[in-house]
Amino acid sequence: MKEKSMIERRGFMPSYAIPLSTAFIWFAVLSFLGTVPWTIYQYRKYGYFNIWRNIVLFSFIYYCLTAFFLVSLPLPKNRNDIEFKHHVYTQLKPFNFLSDFNTIPGFKPYQLNTYPKMLKSFTFLQLLFNVALLFPLGVYLRFFFKKAKKWYIALPIIFSVTLFFEVSQLTALFGYYTYPYRLFDVDDLMMNTLGGLIGFFTAPVLLFFIPSRDQLHQKDKVYSSDHLASYGSQLVEALLTLVISKLVGSIIATFLCHGNYVYPIQLLISVVFMIVLPIIGSDTTIGGKIIRLKLLLPEKKRVKSLIYRFILIYTPSLVSHVSQSIYAFYSDSVSVILLQVCVFLITSVVWIVFGIILIKDWIQKRDAVFFNYLSRVTFVRK
Repeated sequence: MKEKSMIERRGFMPSYAIPLSTAFIWFAVLSFLGTVPWTIYQYRKYGYFNIWRNIVLFSFIYYCLTAFFLVSLPLPKNRNDIEFKHHVYTQLKPFNFLSDFNTIPGFKPYQLNTYPKMLKSFTFLQLLFNVALLFPLGVYLRFFFKKAKKWYIALPIIFSVTLFFEVSQLTALFGYYTYPYRLFDVDDLMMNTLGGLIGFFTAPVLLFFIPSRDQLHQKDKVYSSDHLASYGSQLVEALLTLVISKLVGSIIATFLCHGNYVYPIQLLISVVFMIVLPIIGSDTTIGGKIIRLKLLLPEKKRVKSLIYRFILIYTPSLVSHVSQSIYAFYSDSVSVILLQVCVFLITSVVWIVFGIILIKDWIQKRDAVFFNYLSRVTFVRK
């Protein structure tokens, strides 16, 4: 998208560094806020967390943010910046960029030895950028539509996106600013659309190493109802149950105990959610309800299995809590300091071993998390 003289005044690369860095920051924020809901949705619908599906989704989000910021940033210093009051807001002549080439110092269309100057010029770089801007959109659309013959659907989508960008510039971000600070250019419409179509038709080369949507759907069938829950979903179940237990425990402690006895209440709520509820008739835990997992227990040792599982899951947290209580003692005594050091080492070992076991089992593609198979607890898809 053209920025009149703004880019030339500030430099080509610095002008695009700002949108790229801003997009990355916003992407990080949105990804963090959306990870938990998206993870829950994934496990409820598919029963596992597909890495390729998420790479496509999150990369698409980042691309959308980047594209929007590239055509919008940098913003004017204030909403009524009179610097842009008398600027030209539209360029409605198709292929006007051809005449811009004639203004490049030293470039002669009929002299091949002058073309390197043209390729290094701001005019050419801006044209190349406009083609590249919606190239990724074409690739994403090809991934979603799968077939090249659906170009007639992709074309209006690509054109609508570039038209949205141009209108946002003409209307100064839809009226937020008093004066437009960028140029509405029909050449941008053409080049953006061309870039999107190029991306759509050349996408198979880029998508060769990425599983197709059909392949992803085929894998989804492996995790249908009554099948063993995936390793990742078992981890998510435990994590959700712990987080909800701590949250509910904190709320109860705040309102009933004025912020006292937080950890004991959290521990009690965890026992209720992870042991009591499954025993009295629920077929799963709180976390299991959220991601649609059913709990299967040994017929003769239901209570023992649940208690053993709870101990395996909660031991690192309990050790950490005891350690924090010991750390709270301030003393110059060598014995107390040695005790605190030993407790710190023990706590670190417990967490490290816990993490190593989880990662090792994941790498070895075990069917169940260690605290489930050791306690003879099984989770299946509902």
